[in-house]
Amino acid sequence: MRIPVEWLNEYVPNNLSVRDLAYTLTNVGLEVEAIEDVAGGTVLDITVTPNRGDCLSALGAARELAMALRVEVHDREPKLVESGPNARTLASVVLEDPILCPRYSARVVRNVKIGLSPEWARQRLERCGLRPINNVVDATNLVMLELGQPLHAFDYQLLRCPPGESIPEIIVRRARAGEHLVTIDGEEHDLTPEILLITDPSGPIALAGIMGGSSTEIHDGTVEVLLESAHFDAGTVRRGARSLGLSTEASYRFERTVDPGGTVRALDRACELMAEFCGGSVEVAAGVVDAYPSPVQEAEITLRPARANELLGLDLSAADMAAYLRQLKLSVEEGDVLRVRVPTFRQDLKEEIDLVEEVARAHGYESIPETLPRASSGVGGLPRELAFEREVRRLMQGLGLSEAVTSSLESPESLARLGLPDGDPLLRAVAVSNAKSIDRSQMRATLLTSLAEVVAYNVRRGVADVSIFDLGRVYGAKGPDELPEECQHLGIAATGTMTGGRWAISRGSERWDFYGVKSIIENLLVATTRGSGQFAPESHPSLTEGRAARVILGENVVGYLGELRPEVLVAYDLSEPVFVAELNLELLREHAGGDPKYKPVSRFPAVTRDIAFVLPRDIAAQRAEDAIRESAGGDLESLSLFDAYEGPPLPEGHRNLAFSLTFRRADRTLTDEEVEAAMDGIRVGLKEELGARLRE
Repeated sequence: MRIPVEWLNEYVPNNLSVRDLAYTLTNVGLEVEAIEDVAGGTVLDITVTPNRGDCLSALGAARELAMALRVEVHDREPKLVESGPNARTLASVVLEDPILCPRYSARVVRNVKIGLSPEWARQRLERCGLRPINNVVDATNLVMLELGQPLHAFDYQLLRCPPGESIPEIIVRRARAGEHLVTIDGEEHDLTPEILLITDPSGPIALAGIMGGSSTEIHDGTVEVLLESAHFDAGTVRRGARSLGLSTEASYRFERTVDPGGTVRALDRACELMAEFCGGSVEVAAGVVDAYPSPVQEAEITLRPARANELLGLDLSAADMAAYLRQLKLSVEEGDVLRVRVPTFRQDLKEEIDLVEEVARAHGYESIPETLPRASSGVGGLPRELAFEREVRRLMQGLGLSEAVTSSLESPESLARLGLPDGDPLLRAVAVSNAKSIDRSQMRATLLTSLAEVVAYNVRRGVADVSIFDLGRVYGAKGPDELPEECQHLGIAATGTMTGGRWAISRGSERWDFYGVKSIIENLLVATTRGSGQFAPESHPSLTEGRAARVILGENVVGYLGELRPEVLVAYDLSEPVFVAELNLELLREHAGGDPKYKPVSRFPAVTRDIAFVLPRDIAAQRAEDAIRESAGGDLESLSLFDAYEGPPLPEGHRNLAFSLTFRRADRTLTDEEVEAAMDGIRVGLKEELGARLRE
């Protein structure tokens, strides 16, 4: 917003230099971005925050300056002479939707003579960035710049009357399908119901709060004028201007809220200027046509001085705060608390905290003392969630995986590629109401879609060896009145070779498989939970049967891993096997262990033994491992499965498992008798618990 310095000085006389004036305005929240010297004066280019529509005028900026300088604004009420019939006998107004247009005020001015505005008026408009047009339109634009209330002038004689009536009727309503309007810039616009219109019985004559129509605009032969001064819903004007690709000085102000109580004063000031600009023949019809079915009331807010001092770090008295607020043109009733009445031009003041901010601005931010915050002297650090995320990221990178950063938005087609059955919970995706395209129209419910897309993207570009991880959020739909469930997951995907074909290793000798991804998960669990977790067979619609497992920690299933089904690979145009895993990072964090503790390495030798036994095929190797650990005693240091066989001569439906066991003590060397006693306990445990048949 551009404001000439001379205009501000008319409202608030002062001896400040231009730079001091700019600094003062910036310090109270009206940032002066530029100071321009123009012919005849200096102009300030001011940035106004979206919540301060009341400052988009010379008077609004002057109020802020007067508050900072602790002086009064030199403001005066318009003076005009009314004559002739009452305006209500010359025009009528109908509000079809008072929510979108709470107030519409109009005056009728007769015997105008279109011509040039005075030199001072044209210069002031040009310095503010507007082009002078004629004395009537210039008067409306000057009032908008002065008071912040956009006005529009219609040629009264071009307005239509309802059938059987003798006076024009102004109708404020939504546009109807198929309507169009040629605006005063000569452009024709197709209208939609989201646009608010000013119409007469013949059809649209203006875009409410945006721009007037050419059919009723002021021209050289205009002699009678109907002046509009209205209050329109900010959101409606914003959406209408955006849909039409129009941005005007009027829409800029309406989008930031205009004072609903200032419509008549703006009309009076415009009529005063028109009488000055057009000569003594101008007649202003008596009264105002004012459609205002539900007047906006002044807000009442309570301010607790003690609370304000606590928030600001000040020690102001209630009287001091009341004086500051009165300087801002607020009415204050003093007592144990301050009861504040907010004028309608301050639509941004709604709660106590807003008044606290006003006290701070009026007192002066530079006058608030600096104090160090009171806090404990504990060392800083990341929050637990971020620290755990950083640890997981470091572990994944240390295990040779590259991080992929993917979008939380996806298309319905991406989820459909996973081959999920009807009724699967993942299909209840969270739709995005303002999606820019179908490709980003819903929130992802699983990381599988993102991982598969990254793998496919790389393979299409000749990168056959891919091993990635992704730390991202997934979203689950809940009830219609509930927010979606949001959770952070860890996703892993791998295909091709692990080594990438190093010179000492023949390509293809170390290809990713189910157990390669499982080893990644095992390392992660050991590092974060100080335990190994458990794996059990899993049935997942996107994973190959028999090559999928769920990951269990305590009583919780924290995720799954496996090989993508051939149908999923085809959907993503992949030909090589792809192995994936997805873990709930928040559940994993709940099982995180404490800081690792040092355990001395025993200086005594270990004793190793092997054991082989036959089990039914449906008994998982994990159960056998658990049975061995329970029966081995405290000297068992580690065990590992090194062989699994099924086929002749074993009975059908059975398999042979072979484990290698390591025994060790920290204080002495184990004897053969002690190790053999532990092995006997293991054999008994396997027979009794699992019905295993031992092999010699």
